[in-house]
Amino acid sequence: MSSVRPKVESRGGRVVISGISPFDLKNTLESGQAFRWRTEDGVFTGVVRGRVIRAKQDGESLVLLGSVDDGLVHAAVRYFSLDVDHASIERQLTEKDHALRCAVMSFPGLRLLRQDPWECLVSFILSARNAIPLIRRAVEQIARTYGDSIAQGDAGASGANGGEGLHYSFPTPGQLASADVLDLVRCGAGFRSQYVKAAAERVACGDIDLGSLRGLCYEAAKESLMTLRGVGEKIADCVLLFSLGFYEAFPIDVWMTRVMRYFYFGGSKVSAATIAQFAQERFGDLAGYAQQYLFHYARNRLADEIRGLE
Repeated sequence: MSSVRPKVESRGGRVVISGISPFDLKNTLESGQAFRWRTEDGVFTGVVRGRVIRAKQDGESLVLLGSVDDGLVHAAVRYFSLDVDHASIERQLTEKDHALRCAVMSFPGLRLLRQDPWECLVSFILSARNAIPLIRRAVEQIARTYGDSIAQGDAGASGANGGEGLHYSFPTPGQLASADVLDLVRCGAGFRSQYVKAAAERVACGDIDLGSLRGLCYEAAKESLMTLRGVGEKIADCVLLFSLGFYEAFPIDVWMTRVMRYFYFGGSKVSAATIAQFAQERFGDLAGYAQQYLFHYARNRLADEIRGLE
């Protein structure tokens, strides 16, 4: 996967990152990858590795607002994968087949995020049998309850938490390992509370080192994640794809089952294993990118047409 070097400039109290086309901030942050971003008047505010990022799109550039230093610029470039030659990836994807060409052309600039693996893991444990608004609420409440407050000077002019101007880092494994299950339930985690606490205990004690999974092959990394209670194939693939750089991962949920049946199996009922094998053969190392485009396309363009293909 080739890389690019974005151009960073300070203009009138803001930092502008250009040379990143194609890039679409809104579709990237609203494509079901991450759950702690809020938007107001075109400005997206979120917490990334303990830093508050306030960003908006200006043409083909990303604009960072508020108090911005080199560390924040680096965090934004890495988080949004702005150093990736995304134009080349989209060219390769559009050459795969007509369905993927339609998805990519509908949402050019849809990036894969590089999230913190621990926050990503907890977020997708919370996603099991859950709706996106409830996932967002639970993730934010867990951060408020167990995370550390972030200095106001790092937050900029507007808050991500209902306009209150208060921001919290996502709690560490150690902080959540000491949490009471009933308190996690009160945060909105529901039956998933026991899985969150169990994962926190194993990561906190070093039984599972999320960062070291990058050094494993895809199959071994996935197998390791699936030893955690509440982590099945879909959740493991989400963590591998959205935080650990395993771009061959292909998370399969109801939406992906529908769109894959619709485009590639003539509507016939097929197993998740069959879909996964097909995706690996058809999309190869870009399977994760193909998944995200097809997933977003299914939810935003084909929802009524493919409903019932489960």
